[in-house]
Amino acid sequence: MRTGTLADYLEDFLTLKRAVAEADPHYGRKHRNQLNHNERHLRSFVSYWQKNGCPWPIRAQFALDWLGKDSDGHHPYRDVRRVRLMRAFLRQVRAFEPETEVLGNVLRIVGRRHVPYIFSSQEILRLMAAARQDPRRHTLRPLTLYTLIGLLASTGLRIGEAIRLKLEDVRWAADPPALLITETKFAKSRQVILHPSTADQLRAYAVAREKAFGGRAGDSFFVNLFGLPLDYDSLFPTFRRLLRRASIRPLPGARMPCFHSFRHSFVVSRLTQWHREGKIVQDLMTHLAVYLGHIGPEYSYWYLTATPELLDAAAARFTPPGAEGGLQ
Repeated sequence: MRTGTLADYLEDFLTLKRAVAEADPHYGRKHRNQLNHNERHLRSFVSYWQKNGCPWPIRAQFALDWLGKDSDGHHPYRDVRRVRLMRAFLRQVRAFEPETEVLGNVLRIVGRRHVPYIFSSQEILRLMAAARQDPRRHTLRPLTLYTLIGLLASTGLRIGEAIRLKLEDVRWAADPPALLITETKFAKSRQVILHPSTADQLRAYAVAREKAFGGRAGDSFFVNLFGLPLDYDSLFPTFRRLLRRASIRPLPGARMPCFHSFRHSFVVSRLTQWHREGKIVQDLMTHLAVYLGHIGPEYSYWYLTATPELLDAAAARFTPPGAEGGLQ
């Protein structure tokens, strides 16, 4: 193997990782810093390989020796991340150099899933009211925040899907009104049917948007104070302020509410309603998966959280008529 070949493989690996990251609508300073951090680690490995005579093929023990050189027992998660990074890089090298050994998953910290935050209907209303009270109330901003939160809550859209909407994607005049979601996760495009009240609010926002900016705002549906597309990095601190204004705080052991919490809340609300209507939820999971833009129903189960309302509704489905006391 030539001395420069491993470095060449590294450049290809970094180029691929950056392209994937920059295609994510949430890409920002945090992700850029993480990419730079990973690059420093991998360049350190290539330098270590060169200083040790460019041994070939690369053996798992050699990668372990490099990991052990800078290991820190006080920060185990740092070593876990370095192992994962090294495994990913060596897997790509092995695709071209079959004799390469991929480091085993030698460090594994067992964690638990953080309980997602589920918004109640009253909390969503308080958030929307807080959005209306934005200090820049004489601009389009309060209506933008109000409409965005209402759309996320009523459709379960990913935040990236919502802020990437174009004017032509919002079809409130269709029968039924719908959104066209393209360039989304899993490379799946779909139609998201809207409730008439949601369609009416989107139409009202479009009218206000046109009045504020006319044709100067480009083709993005949701825009900021300058008529430019909304940016996730600037939206997130704004959302945190709205949470404080609405007096919404996480429960003990639960995650801090985030934009993705609306998606969890939408799924739980939908399942609760289906249970109350006496529908066979298992038969409807495929439809829910399509609506959410998932590859299959198994991806939608991740969003299930056992709220008291959902458990009560599910229990009622198994309670014989006239029976008392829940499950029989």
